[in-house]
Amino acid sequence: MKKAYFCRLLFLVLSIGLSGCFAHLYAQESDQHEQNSHANPHVHHVDSSMAISPAFMPVNFAYLPGTFFNPVEYEPVDISMFHKTDYDPLCSSSNLYQQLGTYCQAHKSMLFDYQHEPGFSMLQSPYPLYFKQLKDLKYYDVQTSFTDLAYTIGFAPEHNFSATHTQKIRQFNYAVNLNGYSNNGQFMNQKTQMLDLNLILHYETPKDVYGVTAAYILNHLNCQENGGISDYSLFTNRNFWEDMRDPNKPIANPSAFSVTFPNAVSRINTHDAFVQQYVNLKDKKGRYYGTLVHSTEFGKVSSNFLDYNLNNDFYQNQYYINTDTTSDSLNYYNVVNTLQWANYKPLSPVSDNNYFIRIAAGIRHEYVNAEMPFYRGNNFTTFARTNIRLFKVWDLYGSFAYSFNHYNRNDAIANLAAQFTISKKMKHYIGGGIDFYRVSPDFLYTFYIGNNNVWYNDFRKENNLKVNAFWTIFDYKLSFNYYHLGNYVYLNSHFEPTVCEKSVDVVQFNFFAPVRYHNFYMDANLALQHSTQGCVSVPLFAGKLHAAYAFNIFRKRLRIMIGGDLLYNTAYTADGYNPILHQFYVQKDVKVGNFLYFDASLTLQVQRISFFVKGGNLIAGVLNYNYFTTPYYPMQAQSVRIGITWRFYD
Repeated sequence: MKKAYFCRLLFLVLSIGLSGCFAHLYAQESDQHEQNSHANPHVHHVDSSMAISPAFMPVNFAYLPGTFFNPVEYEPVDISMFHKTDYDPLCSSSNLYQQLGTYCQAHKSMLFDYQHEPGFSMLQSPYPLYFKQLKDLKYYDVQTSFTDLAYTIGFAPEHNFSATHTQKIRQFNYAVNLNGYSNNGQFMNQKTQMLDLNLILHYETPKDVYGVTAAYILNHLNCQENGGISDYSLFTNRNFWEDMRDPNKPIANPSAFSVTFPNAVSRINTHDAFVQQYVNLKDKKGRYYGTLVHSTEFGKVSSNFLDYNLNNDFYQNQYYINTDTTSDSLNYYNVVNTLQWANYKPLSPVSDNNYFIRIAAGIRHEYVNAEMPFYRGNNFTTFARTNIRLFKVWDLYGSFAYSFNHYNRNDAIANLAAQFTISKKMKHYIGGGIDFYRVSPDFLYTFYIGNNNVWYNDFRKENNLKVNAFWTIFDYKLSFNYYHLGNYVYLNSHFEPTVCEKSVDVVQFNFFAPVRYHNFYMDANLALQHSTQGCVSVPLFAGKLHAAYAFNIFRKRLRIMIGGDLLYNTAYTADGYNPILHQFYVQKDVKVGNFLYFDASLTLQVQRISFFVKGGNLIAGVLNYNYFTTPYYPMQAQSVRIGITWRFYD
């Protein structure tokens, strides 16, 4: 314990010393950088000489539209100080998630949401913020090249590395993104290692006749699964002041607590490849007749849960294959081909015209081969979508998809939305939409064979409706969502799929406020929710606040930002987590919440280099030990993390 405190103190001293090094680095660069940055952290000034590796060069990005593409909206890369301490996606003020105590492990949004893409679905990933999909990839619009490197070290220990490089060479534009995580955790059998690699390549002929976009995604996870602590009351009923007086007391050491699975481990690998080719149809006079697009996707998922010396209290003596060792696997792949016509091409930006009609239609074929659970099938989906602008201020959106053949036969998805522009300059909009889903449940809920779980179900299709409305001005947003869920399928407390006996209604209000006033910055993300049935469990209130104050020293050569984060949600019976199935399940035995999480941070920035020190969950145990967001999985207690980021422009 004394050694840990000494290490933390040492790193704090090093951080103060590095601030002097940063001041020296600044003198080697342009003095033009961010002279007015105290007014707005997103405003930058281009190096007047525009020499190699200037202090700032405009870089914009848009999310890869994928198969069902629509015109994209580019936004600038956020290189401000304010979000430098968001070294992990679960830290971001826009993400309200329950988690398993450490970063890089399974997590689930506290804000209920329902979405379903056309076609076959095996299961919902429990790593939505880490495991990248096509819709998460960023396509960069860069003048020459841009590189962003970041590294964070923390104690238990933990390491987080990320690197992004994008470059434009004539008609080629490519981007490479690498994220690596390693976390030992504070509790027994909690070590996690994760790697995410994704690449994008885009090429278009000089005369804009032919274009191709290719992407590849690798997600790799090697995770120890402890299943949470065994004795919930023993952990929560501790006394902070007694622990402080006796730091050698075994109960004060998190690694001393027994866990459900002292030996279990999960290994998950996913591979996704995407190639999209398009031809712009033009005559000799240059008249445009639309774009013909062909897309091919390949996805493969392999996961395995391995445990030995089995805990009968959890497995309940229910074994179908082996009583000494369990090895539950899930392996499948799919191949998708899509052919469509559109009167706009992929990666085209949203038009500024006062009137336009954008339409697209096509057919999609998907082949799925699953070894465990066993499934082989073909699926065809016809689809159409449109975007219409009327009278300069009305934007209307619509899409429809209908599937036939095999498991997804007669699935139907329809989406309608509208947006009215009050002031484009002020980003002032109001709008809303309706989404309807008549779809088959995830196949995992229909058929599964494992060492401890076996089922074959014949569920009816889910009938889910979402109605939403929003109001935005600048970057402030107030939204309302209403969900009506029929035949809703979920995992019950016995880890078995079941249908909610009654329809479920969920009402949700969300307010996001990015406050910027002189040297003060704040993001507030607040949500109110209510569910009429226990099969959808949500907190009445959940909110996250990220605030900071910035100032300059050393003749404005060094910028310092002092910040803090608050996270709070009301008590509720949050979903538990089953690592064997890699799925969250509904439970009613334990309530979590009603605990205030507080982090504090210090950030230093000189030109393109930023350095931060962050203390996490600083009041853990002072009031009580109820710091859980998922039942039986305590959050980390007090922690210290140090990070550095460095950007390059050429």
